[in-house]
Amino acid sequence: MPPKPASLRTLLDLTSTTLALLTHFQSSLSPTATADASIPPPPNPLQALKACTSLLKSHTTTLSLLLLTPPLTPSAIITKIGDVSSGPLTGLVGAAVAEGELGDLMQAEVKVQVRRLLGAWGEVVGCVVRLAERRKKLEDEGGAAQAKKDDGPTEGERQAVLAATGVVWEACDALVKLCDGGIAGLVVRKAEEWRSVLLDAVEELKEWGDDVDDDDAEEGGSDGEFGDEDEMFGAANKLGKEDKELKEVLDKSVKKLKMVGVLYQALIKRRLKTFPSISPATAASAKGHKNPMTTLEELMKLIKSMPEQVDDLASAFYDLDADEAKTMLDKCCGEAKSAATLVKQNWSGNDDEFTAWSTKWVDALNAP
Repeated sequence: MPPKPASLRTLLDLTSTTLALLTHFQSSLSPTATADASIPPPPNPLQALKACTSLLKSHTTTLSLLLLTPPLTPSAIITKIGDVSSGPLTGLVGAAVAEGELGDLMQAEVKVQVRRLLGAWGEVVGCVVRLAERRKKLEDEGGAAQAKKDDGPTEGERQAVLAATGVVWEACDALVKLCDGGIAGLVVRKAEEWRSVLLDAVEELKEWGDDVDDDDAEEGGSDGEFGDEDEMFGAANKLGKEDKELKEVLDKSVKKLKMVGVLYQALIKRRLKTFPSISPATAASAKGHKNPMTTLEELMKLIKSMPEQVDDLASAFYDLDADEAKTMLDKCCGEAKSAATLVKQNWSGNDDEFTAWSTKWVDALNAP
């Protein structure tokens, strides 16, 4: 006797447990979550992530076709959802929570992207729920014979399935790109973003300083009782002709911060792009030299902190506080020198072109 076909009720029950599983997985990937000891980490997390992501994309494509092609077949959809839950979803989470394998920065980025992918997959499961509920309603109202006459999803349902599938594909492609770029690709991208933020802030400071005499040169230029908006709200933090000390600090700051921007370029080219591609958990560093991953984590913290300090520096200038501006400039330059010194030697602990260049750069930054 052939087995009884899977029912829509069974399918709906499965979607309910699947959505609950996704919620659990997403919670395990939150920034404050602790590692789940029940999920064993893979030997190479990035390779595992890429393999699981490619498999999930393939399964999603097949499931999408099942949903769009009438009649709705609960047994085939149940099998596909089960394959995804027990295979790529579990694998993705296991790789994302692998402690000590990816480094803090990479692991945080992986968790963000895997959470996004889980959320996208949940939208696909939501499409399954809506189609199954509509089909079940037909059965309840007219019996199985009436349900068999179902012409498939409505145009709105078709578009929802296609849209949800597209979001999964985009999330999969982004995660595969992250894996292909590896840790070096990520840190280079982050460093370029932070350098851009730093230089934008420097340019704003320069423009603020260049604007010093614009309003002073136009005496009596206000219109009416209250004048213009700049006069009303900007006069308090305008740099006036008499603020010679602050202007000197500003010029010095712009000059030195541009040098920090040059340091970013050198670090990206000579250190971040050359970061070893071997697993950081098993990276063999030179004798007497720190593990490259430990050094990289320290370097990225310094690179990230400098744009934040430039924001504080800008606030000091806008408050017309020369002493605070000097303090913040010294702090930012100190962080920059620490970054240059930290990776003065290459990842193998040897001198190279950057070693000599960084010494000259520090001397130039220390100059008045």
